[in-house]
Amino acid sequence: MPTDLRLFGIRHHGPGSAASLVAALDAFRPDIVLLECPADAEAALATATHPELRPPVALLVYNPKQQGQASFLPFAEFSPEWQAIQWCARHAAHVRCMDLPMALRFGIKDAVAEALAPLTAPEPAAPDLGPASAAPTASEPADALKADPVAYIARLAGYADSEQWWETHLEHAPGNADTFAVVLDLMTALREELARPETEETLLREAFMRETLRATLGQGYARVAVVCGAWHAPVLQPELLKKEDKARLKGLKKVPTETTWIPWTYERLSFSSGYGAGVLSPAWYEVLFSQPRAEVLTHWMVQATRLLRGQDVDASSAHAIEGVRLAAALAAVRGLALPGIDELQEAAVAILGGGYAEPLDLVHRALVIGEKLGEVPAGLPATPLQQDLAQQQKTLRLKPEALPKPLDLDLRQPTQLDRSHLLHRLRLLDITWGQPEEVAGKSGTFHELWKLAWQPELALAVIEAGRWGNTVLAAAASRATARAAEATTLEAVSQLLEEALRADLGPAIPALVARLESIGASTRDVTHLLAALPPLVQVLRYGNVRRTDTAQVAQVVQQLVPRLCIGLPAACTGLDYAAAQPLLERIEASHQAIRLLENPAHAADWYAALAAVQRNAASNGLLAGAATRFLFDAQQADADATATTLGLALAPAQPTDYATAWIEGFLRGSGLLLIHHRELFGLLDTWLGSLPEDTFREIVPLLRRAFTDFSLPERRQLLELAGHDAAAPVASAESFDFDWERGALVLPGLYQLLGVPATFSA
Repeated sequence: MPTDLRLFGIRHHGPGSAASLVAALDAFRPDIVLLECPADAEAALATATHPELRPPVALLVYNPKQQGQASFLPFAEFSPEWQAIQWCARHAAHVRCMDLPMALRFGIKDAVAEALAPLTAPEPAAPDLGPASAAPTASEPADALKADPVAYIARLAGYADSEQWWETHLEHAPGNADTFAVVLDLMTALREELARPETEETLLREAFMRETLRATLGQGYARVAVVCGAWHAPVLQPELLKKEDKARLKGLKKVPTETTWIPWTYERLSFSSGYGAGVLSPAWYEVLFSQPRAEVLTHWMVQATRLLRGQDVDASSAHAIEGVRLAAALAAVRGLALPGIDELQEAAVAILGGGYAEPLDLVHRALVIGEKLGEVPAGLPATPLQQDLAQQQKTLRLKPEALPKPLDLDLRQPTQLDRSHLLHRLRLLDITWGQPEEVAGKSGTFHELWKLAWQPELALAVIEAGRWGNTVLAAAASRATARAAEATTLEAVSQLLEEALRADLGPAIPALVARLESIGASTRDVTHLLAALPPLVQVLRYGNVRRTDTAQVAQVVQQLVPRLCIGLPAACTGLDYAAAQPLLERIEASHQAIRLLENPAHAADWYAALAAVQRNAASNGLLAGAATRFLFDAQQADADATATTLGLALAPAQPTDYATAWIEGFLRGSGLLLIHHRELFGLLDTWLGSLPEDTFREIVPLLRRAFTDFSLPERRQLLELAGHDAAAPVASAESFDFDWERGALVLPGLYQLLGVPATFSA
């Protein structure tokens, strides 16, 4: 009995092609269907009928020895290949993948490596039907026509846009089995007329497809259906190029591959995402495929109206009715049998948006591109790490979603603490499902804010992370240990240790602490010690909230603080202003860390080190002033001692730049010190008054840095204080022989120094 062979040339992800294909398969009833999919994806494709596998999904084919070699094969509900698989399952027909295996594509020669860049869809260089590019004009070169054959047809039919031509004549039409004969004739004529030279990759793919077809026919199937991109259909004839195909495929290098299902999104299925066979409007295509043709317009416009009402936009059923009428009128004016997504959007802008497109951005995202994320059940073939992550997501009720979603975690709750551990572990593995956000206030010690957004590419990151372990915990611990071994500074290891404790990586903690001790024993640079201390103290604090054993970290801090205090005074000498600024930031952070520790011995060593910085004449003025302020705030020096130190710093013998930097460090962050201690204010006031006018004008910009962080109420109080002090000596003005008119000349500069309007009156 001779074999009956039918070629069904489709457009990838075309709803009209999918509907027509189902009708054609119902009429033909094939025994086997050959799909244009990589042959090494066939085993995984057999699980596409799992009831909990919900498109959009993708087959991820990758090289397990080099995860960078990977390709995604996406499917939507309206993809013809997906419908062919489902039809075969319903009618007990066989499915065979006939395209060039990814094992050969990954191993292909350098001449075609550019066409097979990782993380791109394995689509042919030859365009599929319906590319989203405008048709060339008659003056454009023939190469432009060859690059987009459908644009050539569209131009002949009087269309400026090939996408519009394809949608109007094929995607909007109801399922029709006769469509494929017309498409085959069109593609045959185009290939003959354009005579376009194919890439080496396309020639290899077509040769492999013909070889697969010949092998299938040799097995005696009575009815064979081939479902492929329409461009390839004319050359998929078993009698073509038999010898040439065998020669072309001989000797190709092959690499190992594995395949797994992953969730996909409509956004990633769109042409705008860079997917070569993408479509412009996935959500619209879903409506075209799933809704009866008579209800498509009404369904879409009603959904748009509901979306806008949810955003408090005035949109009623009357608006939806008028929108459908306007879309139909636009289609009639343009000679279209059925309004397309362009007509619907234009009608929505006019009726629902009041002529403005901005309110319709939400509609475009939801009903044109779409925000749908597919689902992959845990039972399908996957790497151990994928399975463990899926199980934890289910247990912790953290469902992956495409849209950004805020997550507020209270770490005092066990389940939410487990969620925090999972998100931190994934970040250590470079799986950035969650992005942490800053929490203000006291609740920051037991609250975490995250923004979650699952992108399909993260599936590849999960596979890559599988080399570190089979569970999220084991993989994150191994990765943290490896990063610690590569780290060369105390700061890097201490920050990594903080991340590890946030992630509750118990197995990795001993190795990280040992690495910290090893680097710390050989570190003499005080700046590195200063940088390492705050993260370690944060680790100890998180241990209280997260119920983590931090005894080993406490031992490291016990050794670190004395060494830091011994080296600090020398590190503060011989520095210019530019070098002192970053060091001061680290000293401030360490000062706060010491106070958080609440360890009397550590505090005593630290304050002794600050006192040495304060006394040392070689210390940088900025650092000496800051040390004085720290000691005063910590009640390690009283007002009299601080006043003496201030007087010495502002003595005439001191260089002006040193005194100015000292004041900046002393007043850094707050002016309350001067407001509540009049003696200190008087010393500063006397020093300013004693400066020559030229010197005063020179240092005003420098002094402004000290007042930059003062609040407006603090500035006002300082100005009031200055006014009262200026008025107080009036009774004894003659005894002091003070020239008040000359003194008033200082006020404009003082106003500028305090950053308040010159018209301010005390």
